[in-house]
Amino acid sequence: MAPTRSRLAVRRWGNSLGIRLPAAIAREARLTEDQAVELSVVADGVLIRPVHRRLSLAERLAAYEPLPGEPTEAMACKPIGAEVVE
Repeated sequence: MAPTRSRLAVRRWGNSLGIRLPAAIAREARLTEDQAVELSVVADGVLIRPVHRRLSLAERLAAYEPLPGEPTEAMACKPIGAEVVE
C-alpha cells in the first residue's frame, strides 16, 4: 500500500510557522485532536511522532482485563514451599 502524500505550504502562525495536516494523513498516522506530538529534525526533513502518556500503576490496573482462562489471583496455585499464606 502506497503511503498517503500531500503537498502543503508552511504558513506563519504568530511568531512560529505551521502546517495543517489533512484528515487522511492524520487518520493514517493515528493522530487525534489535541494529541501531544514530538518534533525531531532528521537527515531529510522533520519527523512528527505521537507522544504516548505513561499511565500510572493505578490507571494500568484499572484498565486491565484478564484473558479468558487467565488466573486473576496473585497466587493461582497452592503453596509449594515454606511460604506463609494468610
